[in-house]
Amino acid sequence: MKAAQDLRTPARVLVVDPAPGGTALTELTALAGLGLRPTVNLRRVPDAGLRARIEAEWETVDFDGFSEEQLAKRIEADGEGYEALKCRAGIPLTRALLERATADGLRRRLSLVGRAAAGSDTFDHEAARRLGVAIRTTPGANAHAVAELTVALMLDALRDVSRRTHALRAGSWSAAIEGLPTGSLADARVGLVGSGAIARRVAELVGAFGAEVRVFGSPRFTAGRATGWPGRRVETLADLLTGCDVVSVHVPATPETAGLIGVDELRMMRPGSVLINTARASVVPEAALDRALRDPESGPWRAAVDVFDVEGPGFSSPLADNPHCVLSPHVAGMTRSAMQAASRRLLEEFERFLRQPGPPNPSEVGSR
Repeated sequence: MKAAQDLRTPARVLVVDPAPGGTALTELTALAGLGLRPTVNLRRVPDAGLRARIEAEWETVDFDGFSEEQLAKRIEADGEGYEALKCRAGIPLTRALLERATADGLRRRLSLVGRAAAGSDTFDHEAARRLGVAIRTTPGANAHAVAELTVALMLDALRDVSRRTHALRAGSWSAAIEGLPTGSLADARVGLVGSGAIARRVAELVGAFGAEVRVFGSPRFTAGRATGWPGRRVETLADLLTGCDVVSVHVPATPETAGLIGVDELRMMRPGSVLINTARASVVPEAALDRALRDPESGPWRAAVDVFDVEGPGFSSPLADNPHCVLSPHVAGMTRSAMQAASRRLLEEFERFLRQPGPPNPSEVGSR
């Protein structure tokens, strides 16, 4: 960090949301060991004992990290600035915020942002490259965790577990046993949209249930790369949608994947089929899925969704009252082991960045 090299005091890192639980202490100690001085946002640290331990050792603040204006004001406070930001949620790293964080009036200029997660679709990568801010993430660190919940949601949707639970709690045995017999993963054909680490792990898991796996990947997922993959490669998305009993989405949010499975694509799905989305809401528009699920003549029979356009305390979705959809609050990657792995991986990325002999290569800035 060139800005840090020009200052006698350690470089400052704003920890917008620390790792959960005791991992937060390990993470903060490691950041300090890298020569960074953490300022820790306590907004998403609910445990009073942990908050007290953090307050006793590090500078702390309390603000809404999902608010662009609050985040910008924190960075600009007292004209000090930060050389680095660390987060695990999708903070609003917009062009305007990046420009404010790298402004000449600040004593410290932002040069590194790290997110302990795979995605960075709330980050403006183009602005980061232009302003010389490197972006580091941890793809693959939560692959096993996301794959596990994906399979759990498949089983819930196929076996109607959540609906039967609600019926029994309401005292209705007759309602709880409606719709029997159910589908299963055994002998089902499972289609995966995407061919990354999560999709591969899902393929391995459902294969153990006896499912046949089909995969539609990006243009990089060539026949050669598919060799040895635990699933059969298909050429088109239409082939996958029309030929599978369960379709699970595992692609990032990009301009190319926005609306990838919309009204027309949902209509292609088999009668009685199931759709699972643990990727991003933009890939399968919620309104289109809601309409398809309510129409017995069109689209999937059941769905399970872990990602939404509006998340957090203001959560809203047209799927919220859809009886044919299982909902999960974007927690697929939130296991203890996955979050610990993501924290470790990000610390390694920070260390690698700090060890660079000079300013980062412009071609690498914001590219990972």
